[in-house]
Amino acid sequence: MADSYFNPKWLTIAILFTAIVVLVTHIPQEIMPERLQVRGLDKIEHFVAYGAITIFFVLSLRDHFSLLSAAVLFFATSALGAVDELTQPLVNRVASPVDWLADIAGIIIVLLAFVCFNHSKRKAVTNANV
Repeated sequence: MADSYFNPKWLTIAILFTAIVVLVTHIPQEIMPERLQVRGLDKIEHFVAYGAITIFFVLSLRDHFSLLSAAVLFFATSALGAVDELTQPLVNRVASPVDWLADIAGIIIVLLAFVCFNHSKRKAVTNANV
């Protein structure tokens, strides 16, 4: 069943990348390289990481990208970002609502791009059939 809805290659990449992001965000602050501890840089890292996670999960869908799948992906990846932030204090990191907002911003930008692309693709097919 999962095989018919998901592309196994992209789903594997999505899961592995997600695991890497969660592992990296749980490296204790005191052993993080100083060059990665630049103020504000972490917001960009969160934006890019969660945008990439979203891209990989969208690509894992086999021709089933819709507003419903976009909504499910939004809530699932946003929840993942929240859990990621809430568990960071367990490894001596600081949980930040602003980091979570950066996650959400990356997720939204990617989903909006795919929704717009999907809409324009459907519109082009409809116009070609007229």
